[in-house]
Amino acid sequence: MSAMVKHKGFWCEKVQDGVTVRVQQFDNGQRETLIQPRYLYIPGTSDPDDPDCHVVEVDQSGTLEEQRMLEERAKRSAWKSGQRAKRNCRWKIKQGGFNEMLTLTYRANQQDLALCRKHFAAWLRKMRKALPCFRGVWGFERQERGAWHVHVACNRLPMLIQHKGVKVLSWKVGTALWRDVVGVNNGLCFVGGKDGRFNRYRSPAKIAGYVSKYLTKDHANGETGARMWDSSQGLTPPPASIMHFPGTSMADAISLAWELPEGHSVVQHICNKLGTVWLLYSEPDPMRRALP
Repeated sequence: MSAMVKHKGFWCEKVQDGVTVRVQQFDNGQRETLIQPRYLYIPGTSDPDDPDCHVVEVDQSGTLEEQRMLEERAKRSAWKSGQRAKRNCRWKIKQGGFNEMLTLTYRANQQDLALCRKHFAAWLRKMRKALPCFRGVWGFERQERGAWHVHVACNRLPMLIQHKGVKVLSWKVGTALWRDVVGVNNGLCFVGGKDGRFNRYRSPAKIAGYVSKYLTKDHANGETGARMWDSSQGLTPPPASIMHFPGTSMADAISLAWELPEGHSVVQHICNKLGTVWLLYSEPDPMRRALP
């Protein structure tokens, strides 16, 4: 499959030639393998200095065509930004091995993102004072009613936290500190995500997928220029290993790249509808590690 495209100022034939395999191995055992097409860009003539090979740009200033091109470019840029944010958020959660999910909500219909950020920053300072080792990755999401709430991926909280001189259940401390900021009875700190969906099996990979999905949704939906997520410092993942396989089919690449380390379980394994992208996410299985 090939097509003529503009590439670095030249008309080129875009030709698929094999695949590229990217393997991301995190310090705590989390693992991602991605296979996608590898492309070559062949100039339209054998001589790049040939003026017929260059792309001839027509001045579209002030036309509907220019407006359409700018809109398409903006949409593409927003999509790329969202995908980049989603990937970086997911990688930081996996790098931190965060296996707990907190959700901070408002009882009131609080629709001011700047105020939500201010409230969350104050809550975070209080949490770090109550639990000095507290760190995480967080994203802001708008509910259907319009109110903001915050998802926080963090290390599993201890059952009890010292608060005002006594040991209190950790989820109660989170709620008490949040209400110190937003007002009495004006919010909750849920532990385990909505309906406690992460309580039974705390998987960093599943939490990473959940948080990054919602982050991307709001990143693309409209808070232009606003960073929809952030994280504690020191969560930079190691560089990925990237390998190119010219002339290799997707099926052959999958058979070569398939690897499930001992003690790992599959978190996600999919191939897209076109059969052009394949991914495998795995992580150490806590149940297997618990066995003698």
